[in-house]
Amino acid sequence: MAKYPVASVAGITPADLTWLAGKWKGHRGPDVVEEQWSGLGGGTLMGMFRWQKGEQVWFYELLVIEQEGDRVWLRLKHFYPGLKGWEEKDKATEFLLVQLQDREAIFLQTNKPNAPWMVYRLEEDNKLVTYFEGEDETPKEEDKFIYFRVTE
Repeated sequence: MAKYPVASVAGITPADLTWLAGKWKGHRGPDVVEEQWSGLGGGTLMGMFRWQKGEQVWFYELLVIEQEGDRVWLRLKHFYPGLKGWEEKDKATEFLLVQLQDREAIFLQTNKPNAPWMVYRLEEDNKLVTYFEGEDETPKEEDKFIYFRVTE
């Protein structure tokens, strides 16, 4: 039996994930990581991610949470500096929402064999934790992205 569900969740829309909205900043080791989510617009949430090593950007992500039929998807595209894409032109890395409880969303990557789950958990109003978790592994603390809400 799988650690987490592998099928989509019924009756959920992107509006149920608006607790992600805001600007988040944290560290992964010595690196600075940022993730920012817009509020709901056009039935979607839109996000961006930046990973900075020292004074240089390592890569960016453009993210969307959108509804397609009765399924909710997190889709993202990676970019190196200069907006040089990782994925093919018309392809994205896709994660299907398979579980939503309180302020924890679990997505399963669908376009990769033996794919991991990606977990987003709002632990406090100002603390967001994200990580990847495979079937036979438990994420180490140093592998988690721990963000704190930025208020300007």
